[in-house]
Amino acid sequence: MDAINKTISVIEPVNEAIERTKTILFRPFNLEKWFIIGFCAWLAGLLEGSGGGGYGGGGGNHDGGQIPAQAIEFCRIHIVFIIFAAIAVVTIFAAILLVLLWLSSRGKFMFLDCLAKNKGYIIEPWKIFKKQANGLLGFRALLIAAAIICMMPLGILTVWLIALFKSGDAGVIIAAVMFFVVILVGFIAASFFGTVQALTFDFIVPIMYRQRSGVFAAWGKFLPMLWQNFWKIMLYLLFKVVILLCIGAIVAAIIFIGCCFCCISAILLIPYIGTVILLPLSSFYRLYSLCYLRQFGSEYDVFSAAL
Repeated sequence: MDAINKTISVIEPVNEAIERTKTILFRPFNLEKWFIIGFCAWLAGLLEGSGGGGYGGGGGNHDGGQIPAQAIEFCRIHIVFIIFAAIAVVTIFAAILLVLLWLSSRGKFMFLDCLAKNKGYIIEPWKIFKKQANGLLGFRALLIAAAIICMMPLGILTVWLIALFKSGDAGVIIAAVMFFVVILVGFIAASFFGTVQALTFDFIVPIMYRQRSGVFAAWGKFLPMLWQNFWKIMLYLLFKVVILLCIGAIVAAIIFIGCCFCCISAILLIPYIGTVILLPLSSFYRLYSLCYLRQFGSEYDVFSAAL
């Protein structure tokens, strides 16, 4: 592939992404277009970047020995009810997750289409990329299922190690080493699934968009390029972490400044509104990956396809 001998830069796409962001959002400034693209960006970002809530501290420790026994007895008596309740909760959670994945997958292509064509519209890309978005939905669902299947044994093993450590049946050093190994394996697994997801969003989705192909056909197209340019793409992923940290610092500064003016930054927490306000940042972040990908050849250039 030509990209093997071609200079692939992680720096040059930064300037191009900045210029394209300026052109799309500010040249000229169109409020209606801004809100439409912001809506697509909001859909695309569902299930991403959501903050986690804190957990409250524990209560008193009196009657600590009886509580587990009472809980076990309660579970034994109401086992049927607990099973059905657990199934209901899992089913509802899975249904909500699938709906959000479906909307997000549609949004990925809608946001990309708006940026590639420098236009703000919803209905047309929603219809045109229905097949590709559904394929992306299925792949993301499979990826989540695979991650859960891989992480469940590690979670069970972690709980068992903690119980073993508390009971004193294993030496402190042995338990600590085993716990460290489990954490390391969990980190490697999480990194693998996170990398696959990043590659899917940054490379597979644009290839699907450019060639109107399915998700596995796009992976088949991308994998040879990945193997032949492995370290270049790994450098790209590391550089994206740096960009993400810079964006995080900018957002933190905006929040801090907003808090100095009657906590006005609280509006960033409002769904959709926060995305609209920070649209230049999310647009630049998405455009950077598109500008990087186009260096590998015209067949990966989503901007030329949109002409």
